[in-house]
Amino acid sequence: MPIPVSALLGSPRRLVAAIVMFVALDLTVLLINLWIADQVARDAVAINLAGRQRMLSQQTTKALLLATAPNASSDTAHQEFNEAFGLFRRTLNAFAEGGDTLGGDGNPLRLDKVGDAGAPAVETARKLIAPVEGIAFQAAQPRADASELSLAADYMVRHNREILDLMNTLTSVLEQESVRRTHELRAIQTGAFVLALANFLLIIFGMLDKYRSVEADSRRWREMARHDPLTGIANRKAFVEAAEGILSRARIDSQAGTLLLLDLDGFKPINDSFGHLAGDQILISLADSFESAARATDIVARIGGDEFVMLCPALHGNRDIALFCERIIASVVAVPGNDFPSCRLGISIGVSCYPDNGYDLNHLLALADQAMYKAKGAGGNRWHTA
Repeated sequence: MPIPVSALLGSPRRLVAAIVMFVALDLTVLLINLWIADQVARDAVAINLAGRQRMLSQQTTKALLLATAPNASSDTAHQEFNEAFGLFRRTLNAFAEGGDTLGGDGNPLRLDKVGDAGAPAVETARKLIAPVEGIAFQAAQPRADASELSLAADYMVRHNREILDLMNTLTSVLEQESVRRTHELRAIQTGAFVLALANFLLIIFGMLDKYRSVEADSRRWREMARHDPLTGIANRKAFVEAAEGILSRARIDSQAGTLLLLDLDGFKPINDSFGHLAGDQILISLADSFESAARATDIVARIGGDEFVMLCPALHGNRDIALFCERIIASVVAVPGNDFPSCRLGISIGVSCYPDNGYDLNHLLALADQAMYKAKGAGGNRWHTA
């Protein structure tokens, strides 16, 4: 019979708690994976934009130089300068304070404020470009001052290397921070996974341990259901199951054997005179004697108060049956001994044989019962064959 899962974990509440814990830890691992993926994506964007700052710095310097060159298209150069420098400044401010800027595709995106390691590089770069911010405002006007643009161009040329170095530092810091955060998140992820795995293993081993316990209890109860509680030998249920299997095989193989129905003579006076405890001790001793007399292939069972039955495959022939019955009678007569003075214990044995009396167990029992009463009517301490 299948064992309920709730029985394996002790109680439905414990089962539900274990499942909830398992699901919660699994969801935690999933959320951490999503968290890691989002953080890696954000870090990659930040690193790419830090790299773009180098390009924008050079583009700003180039646009200023073009704007101050003879015969240059000032409007185009002014526009390029404002676009490059405006995006450079906006992105730098987003790094410094956390805020919005434009991505490579032109769509707005939000940057987190850089950590302590990258903040000095960002602040230094902001201070360096501060003198150019006024020029950028003027360049957007219809009439820009060429001398101011020339000064801005000279300024950017002088400080371009320093700005590039600062942006390289920012990029390196962002990469290092990304690696550090990823390692931390991986550690958290690993911890959550280990907890989930440990919880899963606890469930599995708990179920296995409970299964062994339930299975052991089940085997114990099955054994108890198949054995006589007083004598420890097979009871009627176990005898019927085993006997029907033996008789079924005997029918197929045309084998012969004998069924003996045993009923004690003089047992009631012992119970009445010495009590049921003494009677129980006699029944236990007789069960041991019957099992000692039986062969390895025989089945011995107690099927009533002082009634026993034996199925003996391959026991056939009048002489062998008689010797076997004599041995049983002798073991019974010797049981009371000096412990029960003036009490005689005997036994009446009814015998039925197969295939002579067929292979049906109920029929063999009925014939043996009739033969046993005939033996008892003849004075007991004897056997009678159906």
